[in-house]
Amino acid sequence: MIQKNTFRFSVFALFIALLFSDTSLAQQYKIRQSSGMMGMNSEPTIYVKGMRKRTEPGKMMGMQQPITIEQCDLQRTIKINDKKKLYFIEPFAKQQEEIIDEDAPKPTKQPAPKTKPTTTQTGGVIEMWYTITDTGERKKMYGFTARHVWTYQKMKPSANACYMKDSMIIKTDGWYIDLPQFNCPVHYSQYNKPQDKQEKIKPDCKDRMVTHRKGKGKLGFPLEEKTTIIMGSLGGQEMTTTMNTIEFSTAKLDSMLFEIPPGYTETKNEDDLMDKINVMDMMNDAMKGMNDIPNPVSVTSEQKKEGIIRIGVYAPTGNDEVQAELLQKQMLAPLMSGKTEAIAVADEAEARKYNCDYTLSSEITKAKAASKVGGLLKAIKNADPSSSQSFNIEAGFTLRSLADGLVKSQPTVSGKYNGKIDTATGEALQEGCRKVLKDLK
Repeated sequence: MIQKNTFRFSVFALFIALLFSDTSLAQQYKIRQSSGMMGMNSEPTIYVKGMRKRTEPGKMMGMQQPITIEQCDLQRTIKINDKKKLYFIEPFAKQQEEIIDEDAPKPTKQPAPKTKPTTTQTGGVIEMWYTITDTGERKKMYGFTARHVWTYQKMKPSANACYMKDSMIIKTDGWYIDLPQFNCPVHYSQYNKPQDKQEKIKPDCKDRMVTHRKGKGKLGFPLEEKTTIIMGSLGGQEMTTTMNTIEFSTAKLDSMLFEIPPGYTETKNEDDLMDKINVMDMMNDAMKGMNDIPNPVSVTSEQKKEGIIRIGVYAPTGNDEVQAELLQKQMLAPLMSGKTEAIAVADEAEARKYNCDYTLSSEITKAKAASKVGGLLKAIKNADPSSSQSFNIEAGFTLRSLADGLVKSQPTVSGKYNGKIDTATGEALQEGCRKVLKDLK
């Protein structure tokens, strides 16, 4: 009887051990993402375990970016240069003065406290208006329920501010999830930084940052993001960045991935972590990713390296209002990776001439200026002053094998894209090309 009870207890204990083991593993993730900016792409790898996150960003513009470790339990970020065996510790930024417009009236101005005379320049005030909108849309992504959230930020410095001199607008359209246990603070402005970074730029000048926050939505861990940055109060230079998740898996991770490596030396100057700029590497990276590749035939020849997949890209069809040849060239950059390359071709005969493995055709089925009135679109207009330069675009893609004529991938894109008609359509086509590349991997 005792032996039978002991056996039952052992089985129960083993079951509990396995249960907790699986739960522990479920809180450990390996995520690979694809980031694009100004035609340049990178694929950072992210590891998450409990309340800690490690990001290995890879190269950007020929420079190896530092590894970052967010230790949420210790409220700090560690940045590491493995090559130099250096690390830098940065405490999490303290929340700046914040006014929640929906919850409380704006505080009345209080007389400034008397201070002793000082030689330090006072600086100015940088105000940020931040709106976060949960659209209510939900979809399953990698086993999680992702929420669709828009954010809108406008930063405006006073005339005597020293950290920035012109206004800036940042708009983000993204899908976010909650990771169990991982609960790091979300800073909705990349400019909400510690005061010492301002002092490094201008030691005799300090700005005060005030945030006006509006909206009940929340962010989280991003799986997809499209960010548009507009520099200048009158809508000056515009830059768009994209981020997509291409791999999300559970993995048993070594805790040392989230610690300072043994034998590394601490530096008090973050600039020490940066490698010297290699101008040639920067130029090569930029040329590989530029949207306006001048002559695709000069980039690739009829011969190709072993193991490389070559895609012949046709000019998009379906809309005579766009510059099809320009958009055709813009579609090449998202298809360039370590194992794939793309070339603009006119027809199947030219694709075979250049030894293409696949051909990619695309059709723009819809390109209509977004309405500015009515329901949800009216809400978009109120949160986004530049929505008048937006288009609802739909497009379909077909990746076909030249060897047997079979369709390998047939994704579609549909959404609202900002900019003039060629810019907006180009972004939609590039998004579709990224989906094609994902299907090839």
